[in-house]
Amino acid sequence: MMEDWKSLFRPHILARGLDYYESGAVEALERTGHGFHARVEGTEDYEVDIWIKDNRIHDMECSCPYAAGGEYCKHMAAVLYEAEEGEEGAGREGSGKTWEEQYQESRKELRDVIDGIPEEELRRILETMALEDQSLRNRILTKYSTTISLGQMVRLKREIEDIAYRYSDRSSYVDWESAGGYISEMETFLYDKVQAVIDKGCYMQAFELTNQVFVTIGNQDMDDSDGGTDMVADTCYKIWQQLLEKCGEQDKNKMQSWFEMHQADGAVMDYMEGYIGDFLMNEFHDRELLLKKMEELDQQIEKRRESTDCGKCYSSYRGFENNILKRLQIMKALGASEEELRQYRRKNRRFAAVRMLEIEEFIQAGKNRDAVRVLMESKELDRKFPVWVKEYSQKLIELYKQMHMDKEYKEELLFQVFFCGQDNLEPIARLKEVCEPGEWEQNRERLLKCPSCQNIKLSLLESEKMFDRLLDEVISSGSIYMMDRYEKVLKKAYPDRMRTAYAAYVKTQAENVSDRRRYKELMVYLKKIASYTRGRETACEIAREWRTLYKRRTAMMDELRKAGL
Repeated sequence: MMEDWKSLFRPHILARGLDYYESGAVEALERTGHGFHARVEGTEDYEVDIWIKDNRIHDMECSCPYAAGGEYCKHMAAVLYEAEEGEEGAGREGSGKTWEEQYQESRKELRDVIDGIPEEELRRILETMALEDQSLRNRILTKYSTTISLGQMVRLKREIEDIAYRYSDRSSYVDWESAGGYISEMETFLYDKVQAVIDKGCYMQAFELTNQVFVTIGNQDMDDSDGGTDMVADTCYKIWQQLLEKCGEQDKNKMQSWFEMHQADGAVMDYMEGYIGDFLMNEFHDRELLLKKMEELDQQIEKRRESTDCGKCYSSYRGFENNILKRLQIMKALGASEEELRQYRRKNRRFAAVRMLEIEEFIQAGKNRDAVRVLMESKELDRKFPVWVKEYSQKLIELYKQMHMDKEYKEELLFQVFFCGQDNLEPIARLKEVCEPGEWEQNRERLLKCPSCQNIKLSLLESEKMFDRLLDEVISSGSIYMMDRYEKVLKKAYPDRMRTAYAAYVKTQAENVSDRRRYKELMVYLKKIASYTRGRETACEIAREWRTLYKRRTAMMDELRKAGL
């Protein structure tokens, strides 16, 4: 394998590349004349090329934004890990074995060697590794020591600081490329180290460590466009919930004091304080906070008296919550009686959320006719909200079917199909089942012309085997995605027209593309064209035309050569 390739990458980039490799993100790895080419799944699919000369990395390219700045990226590292594994004889191609089989073989080989190491020597090896690797040392101590000592707490806190330091630049900023690794290590620390402390019954030490992770990430200057901060904060919230359930009253009081102290003291960024406030209100049922929140909700609900939509409030941990449902939840937390809850619901029955509670309660109690009554009422009251009307209609369809109300079932299916907008064929298939053949053909034509059903028009044509009209729609759409989506059926029915359509597409695209990744895509379509009857001649003719028109595009000429055209 290439010599010393890992030294080309920054440590955290190398670590993220290893994560990508181990998760199976590297696809279609192939040996090329210059080295390796592969596709790596990420935020998007990225194309990677590795050039090797004299057993060393000569050059690397990746289509990701990070590599565009001249940096070596995690996708390149992932491909090199995959290539290295393949050259050692354990790659996916050529071995004829699955990854699971390879893993088990590798594990057995390692175990066989470990079993042959004398116990004392094995202990010395482990001790040396643990002294050199802080994370491993902390893992061993937290899992196998009888208690968590003050020294262990110091080392665990230092590990949190080290994670933040490793992924930050000189200005303590974590950039986008580093953010994923940073978040991953913080999450691993919580799930691994902190959970081990909890399992040992050291609840307040676990609380202290969780708080340090929360405060550290809550003050980290970072490109958080992927939402990593919220992921870690959510995990901290879940650990707090676990600790609150396990610990005694004295520790619960200490926990509550910490939340009250840090609710608005600037320990974390403003929006992170929302998690602290949410925990106090939702888990400790802080009466003052609950009353304040209920007052805010009442003001918001009152503003919406003219609508059937009561609006939503935002929770850092739970996201958006329905105002009425949140109000009812707070009333319960404050000890409201069942009669008080019923009165509040009656007073606010205009709002859809209250009626939805009624509907669900009726269905659960087997009172289907009452559920139907409220659903019909809701369809009328909420007619300005198509999404809700569609949901009511779907529930009615199921209830009518259960109640064997065939006439109402068919009428509701017609309403659902023609007035609610569809993104799948399931309700349409159910309508077809209850229609006479002539009646269905009329409804099908209505559907194909109906503006609210355009999303499923092509799928309907395919399911009805109306391939001539399907082909016309696909070609007129000008969408290569649609051509690929329906190629299997259309190639069989109209091979000449599909070959011509693909040829027109690649010729148009060739005028505008200018990078190797897009050239590779064009080669894929040329090969597709060549798979058709008389398609080889068409593909070769296009290739000859490109060699004349675009002879200065060296990357295109190279890709044509590799494609054998």
